[in-house]
Amino acid sequence: MALANFIPTCAKNTPGNAYELYMAPKGSVTALAETSGEISTLTAAADTFKRVRADIDTVQYTHEGTFGTSGGYTQTLIAKFSTASTELNTLVDELQAGIACGYEIIYVDANQKVWLSGVSISTKEGSNRPWNKFTSNYDSGLAMTDEGMQADTITFTRTSAYRPVELDSTLAAAVLGGTAAYIDW
Repeated sequence: MALANFIPTCAKNTPGNAYELYMAPKGSVTALAETSGEISTLTAAADTFKRVRADIDTVQYTHEGTFGTSGGYTQTLIAKFSTASTELNTLVDELQAGIACGYEIIYVDANQKVWLSGVSISTKEGSNRPWNKFTSNYDSGLAMTDEGMQADTITFTRTSAYRPVELDSTLAAAVLGGTAAYIDW
């Protein structure tokens, strides 16, 4: 296998992610193509991906990869949701009900790059590696001066041979501009 050059351009790098995720049940993406390592075609029914808004500065993507003659990445996507409510309970209940089948998730990093995860082109994993585990950890805090409490931290996990793939500039512009038809705006 060949090794490619990696010479990044000098640019500002901003850590973190936008606080809104776009989530759909596994199998929602019906057509997917990559060109030059970016998603160039993404087809899903209108309003399939639902907006899930977390607290600002609480969305984090991480992965840890281990490789030898086999291997893969253990990936996590973490988001925190403040203030107990019926709506938050409904979200957690719905996530719990659908996690056995899994989720496809789009997220935006702080550099305005849009990433698709939980589904990949057929020559990679054939759409069969969704986010298929999650934990929900609620902490009310102890005192009214406790910062960041009265919140549910949700952690999605998956194992995959591939990292999330960036959407090309056209698809990214539709997500960032709020015009992607497959997202329920």
